[in-house]
Amino acid sequence: MTTHKATAERREPFWVVHVDGLPEGEQNVTQGLTWTEAHENARDLVSLVLGIDDDPAAYTVELLPAEASGEHTLTR
Repeated sequence: MTTHKATAERREPFWVVHVDGLPEGEQNVTQGLTWTEAHENARDLVSLVLGIDDDPAAYTVELLPAEASGEHTLTR
């Protein structure tokens, strides 16, 4: 099973999610109004970009707040 790391940053009213490890030049950002929606959308993004079934046994997306991952968060 493959794990894709993603970081989420709160930009009201959304969580903006950046997914690491996707092929260069491909979409790697999604969003959601809630944490759960952001996580589901990140899974959908990985599935679409990599052309794989959205099967929990095939891959996971580890979603962390940007602050917890050591990423610098942007402010508006």
